[in-house]
Amino acid sequence: MKSQVIKVRNIPSFPIVIQSISVKPTLFLGLLLIVGIILMIANSVMGYFGAVFVALATFSMLIMPDRKIIEVTNEYLILYNNKDATLCKLVYWDEILSWQYRWHPDADELIIELCDHSVEKVEAFNRKKFTRYLKEYANGKEMKVKK
Repeated sequence: MKSQVIKVRNIPSFPIVIQSISVKPTLFLGLLLIVGIILMIANSVMGYFGAVFVALATFSMLIMPDRKIIEVTNEYLILYNNKDATLCKLVYWDEILSWQYRWHPDADELIIELCDHSVEKVEAFNRKKFTRYLKEYANGKEMKVKK
């Protein structure tokens, strides 16, 4: 089996990372910041809401921690779900036996079963980002959640 746990500093530079998925929703926070600035400039009554939006977005972008969850290449996934932050796991696309996205009220999770029947669980925050690449590279291996 080619999938393995390696040190983050030993991640191969080739193939190039297609998508990096992290905890912080930077696009949403950037839009919130822009909307807040527009509200502050446009209208004095709505300026209070704009100030709150700007403060919230600035606090979230600058103070709150961010970390990578997954990086996607055309050959493998890089999972950063280890307790030791210096380690990550390379999961090759052809070694994925099945995958499943489960919704939970507090945090969703992506469950990947490998060909050696080991299971990798990754916390997830955006279903579309995760499932897009899994449907492309691990096509037909999705297990539907039974309700």
